[in-house]
Amino acid sequence: MTACIWAMSLPAMSAKADLADLTQFVNNLKTFRASFEQVQPDEALFQQNRASGYFVLQRPGHLRWVYESPEPQQIVSDGVNVWVYDEELDQVTVQSLNRVEADFPLSWLLYREPLSERFNILAGDKKEGVSWYNLQPKQGTFFQSLEVAIKGGQLVQIWMYQNADNVTKVAFNNIAQNEPIQPEQFQFTPPKGVDVIGQVQP
Repeated sequence: MTACIWAMSLPAMSAKADLADLTQFVNNLKTFRASFEQVQPDEALFQQNRASGYFVLQRPGHLRWVYESPEPQQIVSDGVNVWVYDEELDQVTVQSLNRVEADFPLSWLLYREPLSERFNILAGDKKEGVSWYNLQPKQGTFFQSLEVAIKGGQLVQIWMYQNADNVTKVAFNNIAQNEPIQPEQFQFTPPKGVDVIGQVQP
């Protein structure tokens, strides 16, 4: 009898994620702000590289991704240009957002468009209130797929697969969603004296 009770309890432990949870998150998203912890494998040293910082987004097309540790770096999209500022190198690179968007793992968050236009979507498991989804790009990009985790209508994790052995995992905390964000967050002016590589689009 014990075995039957155990077998009947299994579905409650792990259920299929509802695709509507992901769709609702994407459709309702206006702004997003959170701190993050990132883990990325270092194949040469056979260890994990860890980084932390914060992330701010506002549709359409605006993003600020800031690494605070271990090395300071900023990635800013002002809606037209994407700026990457490496403080240690004293260098800024700038490219058109349209040029880099296809290879940008978070570009699907920047605009209000159906995910099905860009990805084949597979619903995974739902465990402890967290629903997992696999997004496979319909067109070739530098990443093979994304694993996205939604909990309570919020994006809580994203895993970026370049291949089976190279997975960048990002977990979000202190999430504030659809709250007002100052537009200055998405403005970037290269500091005096730094090298600027690339052409700014007007």
